[in-house]
Amino acid sequence: MRKILRWISSKLNFGMEKVFPDSFVFCVGLVFIVYLAGIFIAHKSWFDMILYFGKGFWGFLAFSMQMVVLMVVGGMVAISPLGHRFMKALARIPKNSLSAVVFVTIITSFLTWLQWGLGLIAGGLLCREIAKNLEKLDFKLMVAGAYAGWSIGLFGLSNTESLLVNTPGHFLEKTIGLIPFSQTALSPMVLTGVALGTLGVALLFYLVHPDRQETPVIDIRVKKLLDTEGNIGNELAAKAEMSFAQKLENSPLINWCAGLLGLIYIVNWFYTKGFDVNLDIFNFTLLFLALFLHKTPARFMRAAEEATKDVFGIIVQFPFYAGIQGMMASSGLVMIIAQWFVSISTPFTYQFWNYLSGAVVNFFIPSSGGIWMVQGPIMIEAGRMLGVADARVINSFAAGEVFSNMIQPFWAIPLLSIAGLNIRDIVGYCIMGFILVTLIFFGAMVVF
Repeated sequence: MRKILRWISSKLNFGMEKVFPDSFVFCVGLVFIVYLAGIFIAHKSWFDMILYFGKGFWGFLAFSMQMVVLMVVGGMVAISPLGHRFMKALARIPKNSLSAVVFVTIITSFLTWLQWGLGLIAGGLLCREIAKNLEKLDFKLMVAGAYAGWSIGLFGLSNTESLLVNTPGHFLEKTIGLIPFSQTALSPMVLTGVALGTLGVALLFYLVHPDRQETPVIDIRVKKLLDTEGNIGNELAAKAEMSFAQKLENSPLINWCAGLLGLIYIVNWFYTKGFDVNLDIFNFTLLFLALFLHKTPARFMRAAEEATKDVFGIIVQFPFYAGIQGMMASSGLVMIIAQWFVSISTPFTYQFWNYLSGAVVNFFIPSSGGIWMVQGPIMIEAGRMLGVADARVINSFAAGEVFSNMIQPFWAIPLLSIAGLNIRDIVGYCIMGFILVTLIFFGAMVVF
C-alpha cells in the first residue's frame, strides 16, 4: 500500500512540476478560460466580457492590502527576537523529515481553525525554521502539508459562511434567519470532517514520505533563501555619536507611546465585542505587537523592509483574480454552474453536488464571501425544494469551497512566498490530499 501511494505521489508531483505553470501563468490562463466561457456558454459579447473584467479588476483592492499587511506584520513579529526564539523552539520539536511533515500539517490546521490568518503566516514561517534545523528534509512535501492543513482548518472559527449566516442583518436573514455556529462550523459533522481530514492528510503524507535513506538533502539555494535571522537591528551606533534625529529613531519611547494607543483600542475591542476576530483587528493586533517587540522605530522599520520582500505575488496576481470574479458574476456563469448542479441533484445527492459546486466555482473565484453572496440564494432555495436543511446546504457548500483551496494557487501565494517555492512544487501532493479530504467529508455527511 505504501509503495503504491509513494509511486502515485512521485509520478503525480513529478508530472505536475513539468506541466503545471507558474502561479501567474496559471492565473492568466484562468482569465482566458473564463473569458471564452462567458462568450460561448453565457452568450455574452467579446466586448462585454472585457468590460466585466475591467470593472472587476480592482474588486480585491482592499482585500489585497489586508493580505499584504498580514504577510508583512506577521513576518515582522516572527523575525523579532522574541518571535524568532518562539519559532525556533517550535521548529526543534520535529527531529527528522517525517515527523516534520506530520507536525507542520497538524499544527497549521489547528492554528488555522483558530484564525485563518494566523495559520497562513505561521505555517510558512514554521516551515522556514524547520528547514534551517534539518539537513535532510522533504521540504516540498512539508510545505504541501502546511497548505493542505491550512485548507482543512479554514472550516473553523473564522469560516466566512459560518460567520455570515450568524451575523444579524446578513443578506439572507429574511430567508433563513440566523444559523448558530453549533449548526455550522461547530456541528458534529463539520468537526468530525475537519479532525479526520487533518489526521487523514497527515497520515497520507506520512505514507508517501520517502524512506529515511532516500530523504533528499535540502537544496543549498533554498537554505540560503530561508536563512534570515530574526535579530533585526542590533547593529546600532553608540548613542554618544547619534544626532538628535537618530536618537529619536532609536528611542523605545516612540514605540511605547504609539503602541499604548493601539493597546487601548485592542483591549476595548475585545471587551466590547468579545472574541469577534476579523482580519482587520487581527492585522491591527499584529502590527502593534510588532511595534512593541522591535522596541525602536529604527528596528521596526528595518523589520518592515525585511518582511516586505515576499509580497510581490499578492500585489500582482490578486487584481487578475478580481477580474475573473467580475467576469464570472456579471456574465451569469456562476448562476449557470449552480443551476446545472441543482438540475442533476436528488434529496440525497444534493449536498454532494453542492460540495462540488462550491469547489468548482472556488477554482475561478477564490473568495468565499463573494461566492456565497452570488451562489448562496439559489443553493438555499434549491435545497429547500429538495427538503435539505439550510445548515446542511451551507456546510456542504462551505466545505467544497475551503477544501478545494488545496488545488487553487490563489491562497498559496503568501505561503509559497514565505517558503520560497512555486505552486508546481506542491500541487501534486495537494491533489491527493484534496481527494482524500473530499472522501472523508462525504463520509461525514452520510453518517451525520
